[in-house]
Amino acid sequence: MQALDTNVVVRLLVRDDEAQCRRAEQLYRRAIATGGVWISSVVIVETAWVLRVAYSFDRPAIATALKRLVRAEGVIAEDEAATLRALAAFETGPADFSDYLVLDAARRAEALPLWTFDEQLARATGAKLVP
Repeated sequence: MQALDTNVVVRLLVRDDEAQCRRAEQLYRRAIATGGVWISSVVIVETAWVLRVAYSFDRPAIATALKRLVRAEGVIAEDEAATLRALAAFETGPADFSDYLVLDAARRAEALPLWTFDEQLARATGAKLVP
């Protein structure tokens, strides 16, 4: 199994640099054929941020792209179930994807509420605004 960094994942999803995209696709195909691709939660969070900030993708487009990536044959996400739950919350909620991933981790650790100064995140069940 081989791991991919954020910049490789972005090339695969955005396809904005033909030469790098071709190299990323070749590497991706070889990795899939020889044991698979591992993608860390940090890379998924960074990719969501890059797609939103640098490429102006909207929430549904980001969620669709990342779900497709995480569910692709031969791809192992660091915590696929948590990633998919956070993507579902991100797609419909007001907070950032990373916030929902943190909230999901707190929920699994039975460490709720998640106290925050983020008013958007505080709207989610399990999160509370610091008074």
